[in-house]
Amino acid sequence: MKLTVFYGTETGNAKGLAQKVAKKGEKNGVEVDIVDLASSEVSVLESIDHPFVVIISTWDDGAPPPKCVPFCKALAETDLSLTGKQYTVLALGDTEYPLFCECGKQVDARLSALGAEAVMPRTDLGADFMVSYIGWSKNFWKTMAKVYGVKK
Repeated sequence: MKLTVFYGTETGNAKGLAQKVAKKGEKNGVEVDIVDLASSEVSVLESIDHPFVVIISTWDDGAPPPKCVPFCKALAETDLSLTGKQYTVLALGDTEYPLFCECGKQVDARLSALGAEAVMPRTDLGADFMVSYIGWSKNFWKTMAKVYGVKK
């Protein structure tokens, strides 16, 4: 069982959550790779043959984290086929902005448009994300047990 966790961050929050997902995955017997979107090419998505998670924050009012702009721009412009790929998006943002979690919403919509299948709906987390993350994590691993064919 394998999982890739991509993260896009400016302040480190998304990276911290990616590390939490990886730690829980390892406890569940899942091999987890963590990939920084700031240094990743969109083409890597095509080669993944296992589920993946994208944890990405929204910077300012709707924009991707500055370091992730090249990845997000390439994702918006690519014509890769992601048919058969399984993913979910965990979006971080600030509810004070009108375009709350917009970056995560755009990534989710684009992955779906390229043919990838969401194993669970995108989840948007606000400033109190650590409290909400706990519930997301429980739901995520319950969902992944089904994806991996593990009975709990």
